[in-house]
Amino acid sequence: MQNTKNTNEWINWIEESISKEYYRLYKQKHFSNIQKVGIGGFGKVYRASWKNSKYFALKSFFNLDDVTAKEIVHELKLQRDIQFHNNIIKFYGIAKFDPENDDVQSKNYLLVMEYADSGPLKNYLKENFNNLTWNDKYNLAYQLACAVSCLHNKGIVHRDLHSAIEISQGLREEPIPNTPEDYIKIYTECWNGEPNNRLTINQLMKE
Repeated sequence: MQNTKNTNEWINWIEESISKEYYRLYKQKHFSNIQKVGIGGFGKVYRASWKNSKYFALKSFFNLDDVTAKEIVHELKLQRDIQFHNNIIKFYGIAKFDPENDDVQSKNYLLVMEYADSGPLKNYLKENFNNLTWNDKYNLAYQLACAVSCLHNKGIVHRDLHSAIEISQGLREEPIPNTPEDYIKIYTECWNGEPNNRLTINQLMKE
């Protein structure tokens, strides 16, 4: 019963935010050609055409229980706080798809977000790496560092940095041929086992 009460409280927060127009509400009828493009820990991601004019990414959530409803509220607040940065995917609002019944817990909330045409960065690099110049690669790395720096300055901790987890477990890569020596020096310094001897994100940006 307590979990149900908590879930309803989170849902009421979402509904009130929509009614007060803190977040834009997108109607289900305006979306078409919906295709699944990915899946994560809390739900699935779809590509959808909006009013046949542009594509959005729709981030859905699995079973709307207490944990998921709380995660939706957390993500809504987070997206509101980071929208000023150009290197972070834009958040546009909420879509509410009709539930199969009137049970409040069956409501389907989706986050409406900017759709990245080239897909996840990992896939883009896999397909285009050999065609990118070192300047292209540097610019991508710099944009990522700018975004992470922005999050850190806001007191936001990024989760699920799989490469960071693997590095903390001892994984090290051999320098790729023709990699600039200055770049090798920077990323190998970030491997230091003593946190105080590693570059901070702000120091990294200056380098």
